[in-house]
Amino acid sequence: MNVVLRSILMLIALGVALSIFTWQIWRKTKLLLASAPENRFDHLRERMYAMVRFGLGQYRQFKEFWPGLMHALIFWGFMVLLLSEISIFGSAFSAKGDWSIFWFWPGLDHVYIIIKEFTELVVLLMVTYALIRRLIIRPARLTLSFEANLILVFIATLMITDYFYTATNFNLGIGVEARHYAIISALVAGWIHGMSHGGLVALGQIMYWLHVVVLLTFLNVLPIGKHFHVITALPNVFFTKLEPMGAIKPIKDLEEQETFGVSKITEFTWKQNLDLYTCTECGRCTVNCPAMITGKPLNPKLLIDNLRDHLYDKADAIIKGEYEPGTTEDELPELFGVITEDVLWACTTCGSCDENCPVTIEHIDKIVDMRRYLVLMEGRVSDEMNTTMKNLENKSNPWGMAMGDRDKWVSDFGLDVPRMADKGQAEYLLFVGCAGAYDDRSKKITRSVVQVLQQAGVDFAILGKEEGCCGDVARRSGNEYLYQMQAQQNIETFNQYGVKKIITLCPHGYNTIKNEYPQFGGNYEVIHHTEIINQLMADGRIELKHDLAAPQHKVAFHDSCYLARYNRVLDEPRKVLTRISGLELVEPERSGVNTFCCGAGGGRVFMEEKIGTRINQERVKQLTEDPVDTIATACPFCMMMLRDGVNELNMTDNVKVMDLAELVAQNMKAD
Repeated sequence: MNVVLRSILMLIALGVALSIFTWQIWRKTKLLLASAPENRFDHLRERMYAMVRFGLGQYRQFKEFWPGLMHALIFWGFMVLLLSEISIFGSAFSAKGDWSIFWFWPGLDHVYIIIKEFTELVVLLMVTYALIRRLIIRPARLTLSFEANLILVFIATLMITDYFYTATNFNLGIGVEARHYAIISALVAGWIHGMSHGGLVALGQIMYWLHVVVLLTFLNVLPIGKHFHVITALPNVFFTKLEPMGAIKPIKDLEEQETFGVSKITEFTWKQNLDLYTCTECGRCTVNCPAMITGKPLNPKLLIDNLRDHLYDKADAIIKGEYEPGTTEDELPELFGVITEDVLWACTTCGSCDENCPVTIEHIDKIVDMRRYLVLMEGRVSDEMNTTMKNLENKSNPWGMAMGDRDKWVSDFGLDVPRMADKGQAEYLLFVGCAGAYDDRSKKITRSVVQVLQQAGVDFAILGKEEGCCGDVARRSGNEYLYQMQAQQNIETFNQYGVKKIITLCPHGYNTIKNEYPQFGGNYEVIHHTEIINQLMADGRIELKHDLAAPQHKVAFHDSCYLARYNRVLDEPRKVLTRISGLELVEPERSGVNTFCCGAGGGRVFMEEKIGTRINQERVKQLTEDPVDTIATACPFCMMMLRDGVNELNMTDNVKVMDLAELVAQNMKAD
C-alpha cells in the first residue's frame, strides 16, 4: 500500500478512535469531579509503593494462584507489548512499513523482539486458559458475560495478527534482519512461505489493519464496561486508603453539618466513585463474604456494580448539573432502592471484601456512609439496634447495665485490682471493655488476663467506673455522633491519668483505640492481651506447667477479623498456644488474614439474624471440620458467637470454647 494512503488511513483511524475515547474519558472524569472532594494526593512515596505492589505487582491476584498467575501474565504481557503497539502505529508512516520505536539502537531492538515474541505466546496461552475457565470450568464467582469473552478474543486476535503480519513482512523481504530474533514469527513465515507475492501482500495488509482496528476498538470498548478497570486500576491503587485498614473515616465538624452520611450517588467521594469504575467483577469479595455465603442479601460485587450502574444511569443529569434524586416507595432517597436496607445491615464489617479485592476497592466505608444516613437522618434501625444505641448513650454499654457496676467483676471474683483513681499512674491501663465488664462469660476472660498480668508482675490498673464504651458498635452501626462522644470522653479520661500504654481484651476496642482514636488526638501504644502474654512468655515472666502426662487437647484457633485481618496480629496467639503443654494446634482452612467472621462485627452481635443461615454456625462447622475438643479465640464477641454456635449445633458435650488467656491461666505454675 502506498505510504501516503497508509498514512492518511492511519490518521483517520486514530482521529476517530481517539476522539471517541477522549469523549468517554471526559464524561467519566466529569462524574468524578461532581462527587464529594477528598484528599488522596498526600504521602506520594507510600502511594507509589502501593501502586507497584498491588497494581504493577498484582500482589492480591495470587491469593488464588493459577487464576492469579493467568491474570498477572496477561497484564504484564500488555505492559511489555505497549512498546510494540507504538511501533505498529508508527509503521504506517514509514516507507518500508517496518519502523521500530528502538530505531536508534538496533541491538536493543533485537533484545526487545525476543522478549516480545515469547510474551505474545504466553499471553495467547493465558487467554486460551481464561476462555476455557469461563466457558467450560465456570467458577461460581465469575460473571459470565459476552463482553468478557469478546475482550479475550480481542487480545488473542492482537497476538495472532502481530505474528502473521511480521511473518508476511519476512517473506516479502521487509525487516529480515530481525528474523533471527523473532523466532515464532519466523516459524509462521515458514508455514506461509509457499504463498504468492500478491497473496502475501494481501495477507500482510489484512493482518495489519485488523490488528489496528481491533486495538482501537478494544480501546473504546474499555470505558463502557467492566474492563474500564484496565485503565483505572493503577490510579485506583495509587489513590488507595493509606490509613490503617480498620479505621473508618470520621465525619468532621459534626456540629456544623446539616446532613450526615450518603443518600445520593454524588455524595460519595470521587475516590469512592473511582472504585465503582474499577471493579473487575472477579467475585473474590463475594466468595469470601460471610453474609453472602450464609444466604444474606449482601453481595459485595453486586453492591459495587449496582452503585456503578446507578451512577451511569444518572450520568447525563449529573454532568449537566441537573441531578435531582428521586425517592423509593418508603420515601427514602432512591439510592436505598439500589442498595436496600437489608443489604446494608447484613454486613459484619469483617473486611474480607476489602482484603481480597485485587484493585483495593473500599466496600465497608461505603456501607458505613449509607448506614450513617439511615441512622442519623432517618432514624431507621432495627428495634434491637435502637435499644442498643439508647443503652450506649445512657449507660455507655450496649446492655444498658448500671455504669456503677462496670468494675463489679473485681469483687465478684475476689480480686485485688488497682484503679487509676487510687493509684494515679501505671505503666499499663487495662481497658476491660463492655463485654469484659458486663457479660458473665467474658468476665472470666477478664479474670484470667488479670491473673496472668499479676503473676508476671505487670504494673497495671483499670479505670473501673470511669471507663466507657470504646465506641466500635456505635461507629460501625452508623451512629457517628454517639461514637465521637464516647471516644472523646475516653480520650479525656486517658489523658487525665497520663496513659501511654493500653492493654485491651477485645479486638474491637484494640482496633478502635489504636487506629481511630488518633483521629481525635488520642495517640497511645495499644496492645492486645495475646501480644503482651506472648511477650511475657518470651521474657520468662510467665512459667507454664510441663506435665507430660497431661491430657492431649486438639485446639482450633479462631482468628478474630479485627485482630488478624485488620491488625495483622497473627503469630502471637499461635506462639502462646504452642507453648502450652498437651495442646495440639489445628489450623482451620480459613485462618489468619483469610479468617471467616463469627458474625458479631458491625453491630450484628446485638441484632437478630433473620435471613439465611447463622454465620456463627457456619464458622463452628469450619472450625470443627478436623476433630477438635476446644475452640480457642481471643475476642469476647467471638466467644459469644462461637459458644452460641456450639450450643445451637448440639456440640457442647464434645467441644468447648475458651479464650487464649483462660488456657494460659489454667496452665500457669502456682506462685
